[in-house]
Amino acid sequence: FVFVAALFVLSFWLLRNGELQSVVESLGFWAPFLVIVLKMTTLIIAPLGGTPIYVLSGAVFGPTSGFIIVMIGDILGSSVCFFISRKYGEKVLKTFVGENNVESVLKTVNIISTTKSFIKARLGFVSMPELLSYAAGLSKIKFSTFTFINSLFYVPVVSLYVFFGSALVELSVKYFFI
Repeated sequence: FVFVAALFVLSFWLLRNGELQSVVESLGFWAPFLVIVLKMTTLIIAPLGGTPIYVLSGAVFGPTSGFIIVMIGDILGSSVCFFISRKYGEKVLKTFVGENNVESVLKTVNIISTTKSFIKARLGFVSMPELLSYAAGLSKIKFSTFTFINSLFYVPVVSLYVFFGSALVELSVKYFFI
């Protein structure tokens, strides 16, 4: 958490000083890879917020490449959450809710096992995709259904933030007030 927070502060400082682009260019291939890993981390480690990564990605890589990079990070990060929960979720539940309550929690989570119910849940948890990703791993929803619907919900949010980041660089004064 401290490392990621320090990276955010450093990134904004470099952006403000106009040095971020040269630092990113010096990283070459590793720059997009680093952003993907950072974006994945914001989902896997739930308290971390990913909004600054969307904005920075747009500012550094532009609207199209920035969008693709953070979408890959979001899809991979959500997938990791899903599979962690699918593999270890019941064991973790037993620890937190007790063995007697696991079945009732799983029944509740299985409400999101259909496409229609998962779409409704995704609408309700639009600001907490990592929570729903972990919950989906506990349900009986297919991974392909989860990934497709989850990805569709990322598109408008990611587009907006990445565009904002790229617009900050191009027309910083005009979009700053907006």
